[in-house]
Amino acid sequence: MMRSLAIALLLLGTLLSRAQDSPPAANPSSIAGTVVKEPGSEPLKKVLVQVVAEDQKQGGNYSAITDADGHFRMENVVPGRYRLFLEKTGLVEVNGRGFKTDVNVFTVQAGRAVDGLMFRMLPTAIISGRVTDEDGDPMSGVRIIVQKKKPGKATRETAGSESTNDLGEFRLSGLFPGRYWVEAMPPPDMRDYEKQPDKSQPGDNLSDAQPDARYVTTYYPGTHDATEASAVTLKAGDEMPVNLTLTPARTYRVRGIVTGVLAGQKAAVDLVSRAGDSIHSNEVGPDGQFELRGIAPGTYVVRASAGTESQPLTARQDISVGAADVDGVKLTPLPSFRLSGHLRVEGRASGEPIQYSANLRSAELPENSGFFMSQDFFGANAPVDGAGNFEWKSVNPGNYIVQVYGGDGQSFFLKSVMLGGRDISTGFTASGPASLDLLVSYKGGAVEGMVVEKEKDVDTDHVNNEHPAANATVVAVPDEKYRKLPDHFGIGSSDQQGRFTIRGLAPGSYALYAWQDLEDGVWHDVDFLKSQEANGKALKVEEGSRQQVELKLSPVGEEWR
Repeated sequence: MMRSLAIALLLLGTLLSRAQDSPPAANPSSIAGTVVKEPGSEPLKKVLVQVVAEDQKQGGNYSAITDADGHFRMENVVPGRYRLFLEKTGLVEVNGRGFKTDVNVFTVQAGRAVDGLMFRMLPTAIISGRVTDEDGDPMSGVRIIVQKKKPGKATRETAGSESTNDLGEFRLSGLFPGRYWVEAMPPPDMRDYEKQPDKSQPGDNLSDAQPDARYVTTYYPGTHDATEASAVTLKAGDEMPVNLTLTPARTYRVRGIVTGVLAGQKAAVDLVSRAGDSIHSNEVGPDGQFELRGIAPGTYVVRASAGTESQPLTARQDISVGAADVDGVKLTPLPSFRLSGHLRVEGRASGEPIQYSANLRSAELPENSGFFMSQDFFGANAPVDGAGNFEWKSVNPGNYIVQVYGGDGQSFFLKSVMLGGRDISTGFTASGPASLDLLVSYKGGAVEGMVVEKEKDVDTDHVNNEHPAANATVVAVPDEKYRKLPDHFGIGSSDQQGRFTIRGLAPGSYALYAWQDLEDGVWHDVDFLKSQEANGKALKVEEGSRQQVELKLSPVGEEWR
């Protein structure tokens, strides 16, 4: 609002200095609308309405609170494209078709009011309950995880989590109506962290014959097998009681050896489930032997770490645990190393220095980021200094991709990633210290246009049976070899007039799509893109090109919503 006032004062001063016959000033722009609660379209008061300019250099940020009739109004709005967000505890925004939505884009023109906006909110649901052991005693510190089905997949993804309190109680709120699976992940069993036995001493192996029983991850209504879990169906405003009883289950051991560790260096091994929902750790014995206990059946990544803080050593291996102990795992940790590099920028006028960050991310991501895979999922960021230099420390051997974040709000793209004279933009294998050269360009292509959809219940032979489609997500999908690079996708949204703009596209071939009611990021799914191949509009982008297109909404199967 202060910025709007400053602009208004500047305009006022300019007008006062003009001749008496100057034309009158245009009316200031404004935004007004109504928020209602569904079902029933009941006016909602005390909803926080926030409006944020897509271009912070040109527009402003505004907020308002709805009154008793659900109305809000914002005056003296700087012209530009804006995104609108609604916030009220216990409710979530939905569109006119009843789908959850995060996209509300509209354009404010100079001297014009944006009136009559209608927004809908739906009460969220709650899952609450209590976790007890086999004797009915409360269990505290149990991690409760609710999962939902991934669009188009048989797998699930995390939708929320909470730990039980001292009474064994939990409460998970803010859940969108739908079907959820509930799992309870018990806290670590301290027996699994005991010091490793000395295998050379007689009697230390006697416990091997005794089966291990532990509390393990349990799925509602009371199974240890995720495929046998039952879903709970939540309606708007529901508070669903879900109680779980944890009973000890048969678990197994993973044994092996860590080699190549110098005398006196400590080594540790941990086991992370592929679902990212459990971790087991223990120290390696003086003879390099290790044993991890209390392991439930499943697929895991076993990781070894050793060395010193200045020179860490790491190794990893995939394993599966069935209905028996796993023996003979061999890990040889290799030294981590540093990757350094230099970033250059083209196509941008000199001026204030811009802060960039170079991101190094694993090329192979888990299906579910879970709780213990965050480093693999998000990668490592290295700030770029004023001279364009950056460095990633403690890099482990593996396959990686490079991305660049930051900038000054203008659209740019990563034009090249060079290593030893070859372009590795689509990924590379890192096995030792190396230096990379990155080139960022502001000479990307742009595409703009309109998204349209057919009028319902209108004669298809009528000439004008199409109208602008608001709040559609427009995605420029690159050629297949670039689809593992998130920043190679171009993403935009249509405003109330169906208009969209995507900037900063790297030169190349794309398929352009417009979708509604689609969860963010589904377009990275290989199977989803295959289902959409017939709907895309081919687009050839050249450096600095500007193109106009008209795009029709692409139909989306219910399984992908």
